[in-house]
Amino acid sequence: MTPFRTAGALAIALTAPWLCAATAHAEAFAQLGQVPVVASLTCAGSVSAEAQVTPVQVDDRVEDGVRVAIHYDAGRYDGSCALTLTAAWANLDTGASGSSDITAVSTIDGHYGFVGYANTTFETGSGTVIVTLSSHPGAEMRITA
Repeated sequence: MTPFRTAGALAIALTAPWLCAATAHAEAFAQLGQVPVVASLTCAGSVSAEAQVTPVQVDDRVEDGVRVAIHYDAGRYDGSCALTLTAAWANLDTGASGSSDITAVSTIDGHYGFVGYANTTFETGSGTVIVTLSSHPGAEMRITA
């Protein structure tokens, strides 16, 4: 009986690490960290971004899509600032692509200075989608819709 127990213990010891290994899965959310931006001659600050899978209403049906949001921190200025970025997307599985401008207007926040938020939604279809922003050259957000 001891050889069977030894063989069983050895089999468990060799397979246990594989049971805990994470399986590959699709990412439904991605982020880009803060980068400095200059919105105009009198407005600067920083911007970060995020993208996430979301359903998109198209006529009487729901399609796969991606919502892209930007968070603009203009710092402490005497007035509001507007930051316009271009968001571009490409579906690697279907070849579809598109782009749109996103404009965040900063408004006064008593604690954080002037902050702005804006988002847009793209009908991307299902598959792996790459999203890029003009504020983050060379960076991309990869999600699976």
